[in-house]
Amino acid sequence: MNSVTGPISFHASMMQAWSAFSDEFIAVWDAEARELLYFNNAYAHFFGYNNREAFVNEFSFLGFRKHKLDLEIADLVLSTIRRNGHWTEEVLYTKKGGDVFLGRLDITTFVFEGKNFFLQRVINIDTQRVFSENLFKEIKKFEALFQYATLPILLVNKEGHIILANEQATALFEYPLKKITALTMEDLIPDRFNDQHNGHKDEHAMHLESWPMGSGMQLIALKNGGKEFPVEISLGHYMMDQEPYVIAFVIDITQRMETETTLRRQKVELENVNLEVEQLNADLEHKVEERTQELTAALSRERELSDLKSRFVSMASHEFRTPLSTILSSVSLIGKYTDSLEQDKRNKHILRIRSAVSNLTDILNEFLSLGKIEEGKVQLHFTDFNLREQLQLILSEIYPILKPNQKIVYDHAGAAQANLDLSLIRNIMINLVSNAIKFSPEGSTIKVGSNIGQHDIVITVKDEGLGIPEEDMRHLFERFFRGKNAVNIQGTGLGLHIVSKYVELMEGTISVESELEKGTLFTIKFNA
Repeated sequence: MNSVTGPISFHASMMQAWSAFSDEFIAVWDAEARELLYFNNAYAHFFGYNNREAFVNEFSFLGFRKHKLDLEIADLVLSTIRRNGHWTEEVLYTKKGGDVFLGRLDITTFVFEGKNFFLQRVINIDTQRVFSENLFKEIKKFEALFQYATLPILLVNKEGHIILANEQATALFEYPLKKITALTMEDLIPDRFNDQHNGHKDEHAMHLESWPMGSGMQLIALKNGGKEFPVEISLGHYMMDQEPYVIAFVIDITQRMETETTLRRQKVELENVNLEVEQLNADLEHKVEERTQELTAALSRERELSDLKSRFVSMASHEFRTPLSTILSSVSLIGKYTDSLEQDKRNKHILRIRSAVSNLTDILNEFLSLGKIEEGKVQLHFTDFNLREQLQLILSEIYPILKPNQKIVYDHAGAAQANLDLSLIRNIMINLVSNAIKFSPEGSTIKVGSNIGQHDIVITVKDEGLGIPEEDMRHLFERFFRGKNAVNIQGTGLGLHIVSKYVELMEGTISVESELEKGTLFTIKFNA
């Protein structure tokens, strides 16, 4: 039976009869010793050997590969075969003369009389591969023409059954491919038009020529689900295997119909517009008058802005000149006090210098804060903190600037914990309380309050000072603005603007109530 090592104890004659005339190379191996027990005569044209003995000497279980397997991979393949019972792969084999062919290797395990064997088959798939590739290319050409056409296409046989449809057609009629190819053309047309369609179909079948449909007439098609829509169809005829077929190119003209309807409507609207033009002309003079009034108001606002700029120049000149003059005069006077007994006088002027420098620093800090705000460089850092304790701490830092007999009364209600930017809260409170002290007389009381409720956090600062004129209230939070009754009090006009921006950054609101000579109340609210 073409045995290599002698007959083995299974039905050799059956194996020979099965493999002798096979186009495949077939071999049987001892699974344990990996010893070749049998192979058929196909080895000669598969591997180019004319001598069986030479073939046996050179052939190995996973051999004759163009790309040899290393031992680790070969062991992995063998363990997979033993575990799963089979192995299939495509392999490039090298014949004795050096030619290469593509083969499919199938290895299957079987047990006979208690022993394990491998059945090895090699099939030459070069021809099959070339044929498949050529067929695949032709199919792809057809698919490219059919599927990627810009129009929906239906292929219909002589009975009117749809036998093929491209993706555009299935999308247009909203049918899956399997379902649309089970329909007839009549299924895609409303019942009331079937008689008309059958007449066109019979006429087309008689003449067997290509002709456009829908030109000058409206055809109606039917989507899956029953929705009707207008179409234009071009039909073509061809023969295949002596059978006539019709190819239908379908155009959805819904948008065209809507455009035509829109144009007609626009024509009517244009006529109405012409009628309205006269009324618009009549309204024009009124509009011009309104615009003139708006322009006058804009010019008024421009004058107000110019006035604000003038105030800023005047303020900046005064606020910088005064401390600088103080510093200069104090330095000059200190130089004259050379006697050690005049140290008190020198200390007095040193304090004046420190105060002036502090004022300048405050002014510059306000300008720096404004710059950061306008450049969007203020970074928020929300933290949980005890609002009552922090406000008490901030107020204790402000006590040294109180005027004679002035006092601060602080009251807190509700919960204690707040989640806000503590640094911004500190700047806000220092500004508002400092203003209250500055604009209130000696012996007055500044009242500070805080309340943390279920939904909001409220902070108030109330003074007994000059109050704010009503006409100044709307400008109060603008840059560089100072009230008419505060021109002789030190300040840059930036503080309240910065306060309002800090409150806005924390998504809060600030409001003010004031009465001349009776004081001012600032109220700040944040979401709890």
